[in-house]
Amino acid sequence: MSLKTLLGRIWIGWAGLWFISTFIILYPLFFIWLNIPALYRIGHFQRRIWGILTCLPAGLFPMITKETDLPVGRRRVYCVNHSSYLDILTAGTYLPGFNFFMAKMELSKVPLFKIWFKSLDIPVQRDKIRSSHKAFVDAGIQFNNGIDMIIFPEGKIPADAPQLGPLKAGAFKLAIEKGALIVPVTLPDNYKRLDSNHWVGSPGRMRIHIHRPIDTTGLNIEDADALKEEVFHILENKLLDFGTIKDTYENYKRKSG
Repeated sequence: MSLKTLLGRIWIGWAGLWFISTFIILYPLFFIWLNIPALYRIGHFQRRIWGILTCLPAGLFPMITKETDLPVGRRRVYCVNHSSYLDILTAGTYLPGFNFFMAKMELSKVPLFKIWFKSLDIPVQRDKIRSSHKAFVDAGIQFNNGIDMIIFPEGKIPADAPQLGPLKAGAFKLAIEKGALIVPVTLPDNYKRLDSNHWVGSPGRMRIHIHRPIDTTGLNIEDADALKEEVFHILENKLLDFGTIKDTYENYKRKSG
C-alpha cells in the first residue's frame, strides 16, 4: 500500500468518525422531526446542519456557483451527476430549498439512516418495474406537499466514474407531469474527495455548479428522452470544462472498446 493510499484511508476514517458521531448525537431530534410530517422541514434543516458539521472538520470546503437565481414558488428536480458517495451529503447539505432524495433501495436498509426513507426520502429499486413505479408515485406525492426532489439520474455510481453514465428517464417524466423545473447540478470534485470505487480520499474543495433551470411547461411525456439528452450534455460539457473528464462518453466508450 502506498503512502498516499494509507493517508487517504486514514482521512476517510477521520471524516467517517465525524459523519457517524454527529448523526448519532443529533438522532434523537431527527427522530422527533421525522415522525411528524408537519415538522419534516425542520428535519431537513437539521440535515443541513449535520452535513456542515461533517464537512468542515473533515476539511471539505464547498464552493457554490450558479448561473442564475432559481425562480421562487416553482417545483424543482435537481439532476446531479454521481461519482461518489459524498454526492449525497453534498447535495443534501448545500442545494437550496426544502428537498427530498430519490435514492437506491439499499440506503433504506442502513441502520439509523433508514429513518429518512420512512419519512422524507423515497427509496427506489430501479431493476424492478413495480417498485420503480411506486417510487415515482410516492415522489409525486412529495411534490404535491411542496417538497423538491434531488435525484442522481445515472441511477448509480458508474464503474468508470467520474465519466458520466447514461441517464434514466423517470425523473424527467415526473418533472414534465408536474410542470417542474429541471435544475442540472455538476459536482466535479467529489470523486477525488472520496473515491468510492477504491476507498481513498482527501480533503479539499467541493465545487457545486448549479446550472440554469430548464422549464418543462408545455412539454409532453414523449419529450422526456430529448430532455434527458439535453441534461446529459449540459452535465457532460461542464465536466469537460472543469477538466474532470477528458472526453465525451461516446468517445470514451469507443476508445475503451
